[in-house]
Amino acid sequence: MKSWILHIRKSFTTQLALWVGGFVVAIFCIVILLLASFSQEVIRDESVETTLQALENTALRIDNSLRKAELIAHQQHQELEVDKTFIERTIGDNNRLTLPGRAELHVTAYDDKRFSSYIVAGEGGYREIEYGGEPSYIFFQPVYNNQYSLVMVCPSKNIYGQFTSKQIYLLVSAVIGLLVLLFVCWRVIGRHLRPLHLLADSAQRIADGHLNESIPKSSQKDEIGHLQNTLSKMQRSLASYMEEMQQKKDTLSRQNTQLQEAYNEAQEYDRLKANFIHQMTDQMVVPVETVCHHTDTIAANYNTLTKAEMAKIQVDILSATEALTQLLEQLLNAPAPRSASPKNYPVST
Repeated sequence: MKSWILHIRKSFTTQLALWVGGFVVAIFCIVILLLASFSQEVIRDESVETTLQALENTALRIDNSLRKAELIAHQQHQELEVDKTFIERTIGDNNRLTLPGRAELHVTAYDDKRFSSYIVAGEGGYREIEYGGEPSYIFFQPVYNNQYSLVMVCPSKNIYGQFTSKQIYLLVSAVIGLLVLLFVCWRVIGRHLRPLHLLADSAQRIADGHLNESIPKSSQKDEIGHLQNTLSKMQRSLASYMEEMQQKKDTLSRQNTQLQEAYNEAQEYDRLKANFIHQMTDQMVVPVETVCHHTDTIAANYNTLTKAEMAKIQVDILSATEALTQLLEQLLNAPAPRSASPKNYPVST
């Protein structure tokens, strides 16, 4: 049961079909109920009218038979005695009235206590009564100069007998019609919403990372066709953008690799340069100390130094200076690392 409820909640097609189907079923049931009520009234009126007409025709035939019997008796110079028994016998001889179901036909005088409260003297008609403990209809029609009345008592079930069979037919037709209508609603809604389901599946696959998912263009001019064409355009733009981003990512990765290599070479160069400078500095210590020592000697003993001593000091200073000059030239002319040469790296925007 829960799985069905979850399926209904997740399926827009099912929800729409249920709403439309429920609305159609409600309208259909209302129409069927109104039609059944109308049919019941029509069948009742038709049955009552037919029964009244048949009873009236029977009364006319009885009157004609009685007049004929009186005429014959008059020609034979006899006196005809007409009573309830005579009329009942006449009905048995000439009656063509077909009684429905458990209907009863009576010949009664207007003072008969059984029916006196229901019939109207000299008039025909019908009434709804309780007879024998069940709802019934009583039909009455005057005969023999309004001295007697034909009374037919018919249970209500017999009056609505035709409606019962029509009611079963109507019910079966309604059930079949509802099933066919619900099936048609389901198929039509599912057919029209099928492109929407395909779009939802494609959008889900794109969201899962399948950016090359193809969404075909639609030739429909409705909202679903417009949505499909819009998603197709968006998918192509997204795929193009992601391809451009991938190219920029590859370019940046190559530039990062080159910069890392240049940085490593620069670090190695700095290390070698520091070692070289350290070595040069150690080699400069002796010449510098020599120049400083002789400079101090000249400054302190200038007046007492002989020319030979001055010449020797001058030679030592020149020799130390020349050594310092060579060391400085080696330091200035030290080769730069390969990565120190200028390069033009592409710049991504």
